[in-house]
Amino acid sequence: MRIGVLARGLAVRVGGVTTFLENVIPLLPRLDPANRYVIYHHSARHGGAFPGAEEHRLRGPGTLWQENVALPLALRRRPVDVLLCAKNFVPAFLPRGVKTVAIVYDLLYYPVRGASIDEYKPLDVLAFRALFPRGLRRADRIIAISESTRRDLLDLFPLDPARVRAVPLGVSPPAPGLLAEEALRSVRSRYGLDRPYFFYCGSLSPRKNAVRTLEAFARIRDRVPHNFVVTAGKSWKDRAVFRAVERLGLRDRFRRLGAVPAADLPALYRAADAFVYVSLYEGFGLPILEAMSCGCPVLTSRASAMPEAAGDAALLVDPADVGAIAEGLERILKDRALADGLRVRGARRAAEFTWEATARHIIEVLAELRPADRPPLSP
Repeated sequence: MRIGVLARGLAVRVGGVTTFLENVIPLLPRLDPANRYVIYHHSARHGGAFPGAEEHRLRGPGTLWQENVALPLALRRRPVDVLLCAKNFVPAFLPRGVKTVAIVYDLLYYPVRGASIDEYKPLDVLAFRALFPRGLRRADRIIAISESTRRDLLDLFPLDPARVRAVPLGVSPPAPGLLAEEALRSVRSRYGLDRPYFFYCGSLSPRKNAVRTLEAFARIRDRVPHNFVVTAGKSWKDRAVFRAVERLGLRDRFRRLGAVPAADLPALYRAADAFVYVSLYEGFGLPILEAMSCGCPVLTSRASAMPEAAGDAALLVDPADVGAIAEGLERILKDRALADGLRVRGARRAAEFTWEATARHIIEVLAELRPADRPPLSP
């Protein structure tokens, strides 16, 4: 088969979708040499990043044009049998006969499990809701990145459950040198982390629950010497977080590092006494596994997909209960056996999730759409 991969999302520099695409797409032609892969993208910095695959850079005035005009024209010139749509949408105007697989990461544009989460601008929500259901109807298979997201899809849309598969994400283990004592000292010195700290990596948008997390931290600050350290660049509606820092008197205990190089993250995880990820909703929760792979105890939410990622290797709390979050922080600090056990179980848990396994599951789904009269290509 000729398999196209629409790599929507590669142009975004950071985030879980970008991490997924950068790790999985190069594996597809390597693990599946019996088929031919064509990567369609519009990211200047990823040219030549897909050995073993053809590459087609989509051009034109904006994403809608590139995916709904430039891509269909390219597919008419050189057809594919299957198009893997790697970020939510199946483009309109595809040539007749092209099978499609859509990957869905989360359902944040909709009320999920009876609650609306204010995560995106209203116009973005309207646009998504206008385009997304049509793509679901068009898709021959749908891949959800967790069982939780799969359940949300089936709850919200009249889909045949047999068409919707859960394929979990993976995590890349850090290079050993990035966790060496010298690296930890260097990173702590570079960011001025001279006190013990709790760590959070991600945005400060409302669903990340940072205000409640800070309220929990404020409850225990007089009993612990820690700072609360976050990465967090500019985020959607993050002013509430900074107002909470002032209201709670945490200005001297809250550190915002902003965007940090990927090579520094393993040390930031490892040097923390706990990684705190008590989000209200996640499609998967990749930072949980990243923290575990670096040997950091994890406090996370008993909500949406996070228990799937965490298994028995994290301390789970109700993200709406400030007292439970505060108690969880103190338990990890005071109970050395608990913290050490979380580190050991976390490392084992993270090792269960590999990008190669993710890629192989995707290849299995693609193989289901092979035309009946089309034998596998020779490697």
